[in-house]
Amino acid sequence: MQATEFWDKRFSKGQQGSYSRVEMPDRADPVLRRALEHFGSVENMTLIDLGCGRGATSLFFASLGANVISIDSSSVAIRNLTQYCEENQIDNVRPITMSAQALAEVGPADLIFGSMILHHIEPFDEFARLMRQVIRPGGKGFFSENNARSKTMIWFRQHVVGKLWVPKWGDADEFPLMPSEVQELRKYFHVETEYPELVFFRMISQYLLRGHLRRPFKMLDGYFYRYPSFRQYSYTQHLCLS
Repeated sequence: MQATEFWDKRFSKGQQGSYSRVEMPDRADPVLRRALEHFGSVENMTLIDLGCGRGATSLFFASLGANVISIDSSSVAIRNLTQYCEENQIDNVRPITMSAQALAEVGPADLIFGSMILHHIEPFDEFARLMRQVIRPGGKGFFSENNARSKTMIWFRQHVVGKLWVPKWGDADEFPLMPSEVQELRKYFHVETEYPELVFFRMISQYLLRGHLRRPFKMLDGYFYRYPSFRQYSYTQHLCLS
């Protein structure tokens, strides 16, 4: 199954599915709050929500006065968001079915946000250069991403995930964001990498134990988070671009 077909299927349940349902997110969501801290005021700013999915992030920034361009390669996701905006008379969200590599077609933007999207994009070097062209001087980007720095987790992903009882939730083409890809971004932006928490040991519970023993593994993550040299191996990271 190709990536677009995979995601169209994920969003096909619309408002009947918990994954595909379009709704305003929790305003206390730590990723959105950190993005807002990095961006500052978004009022009257043009903001691209890259890989918008069900559109929750687009609605969040639109509610704060941003003019949001919501981009996703899934036409089903875009149709869901378009219908929601029409029904709720939201006129500062513009959903567009588009590949990330066609970003220049929507024109310059002040801000760009993405959650778990960069690791889907290839060729990445071309996209990094394109994004620099699209973001206006003085503009910013914020991305919440996964992280391929841990060789142990990458081995596990390549040899165990998707086999026997071990689940695989993403499409067949995606691969966690490589440190070399972060370096590619640094050719065009000042990039601050943050690890808001350590997500490492609890992956054992999530993938191998079907959620059992999550609490002790999370406590283990909390313990090792105290050591900065270990934090870089967290499966999650924030990238603040300026």
